[in-house]
Amino acid sequence: MPSDSNRGESKYGRIPFIYFYQKDAKADPAFGLLDIEISIQRRGPRSFQFEIYCIGDGYQSGRGSSAPQPLAIEFRVGARAVAKAEWSYPTVLDGHMDPLSFSAGIELNDADFQDIDSALLPSVRGEVTIRLE
Repeated sequence: MPSDSNRGESKYGRIPFIYFYQKDAKADPAFGLLDIEISIQRRGPRSFQFEIYCIGDGYQSGRGSSAPQPLAIEFRVGARAVAKAEWSYPTVLDGHMDPLSFSAGIELNDADFQDIDSALLPSVRGEVTIRLE
């Protein structure tokens, strides 16, 4: 949900989790983002705010960050992307479950906002540091 739902109409969605893996180690996640909540809110004519909240899951085999590429979120009408947000999330620390959030203005027109029917998170790379025992 947006941080202040009284500020305007919003679109909202949830994604249970995203995990990042070390190359060629598909069975052992390095770190993840859990309980991802994404919203886009109208704040005025042609004024929109994007917000994302999640839990960084560092209780896997390592820690990670968005150093190579930010997490990308595409807001879509059918197969067409009408807006895109990028988030360079902070380091997900090894042995931690920490809340992460981000908010930014996003360019979008009023008609496309009304028609948004999905959000897509394209594949991105993360930086992984594996814990050795």
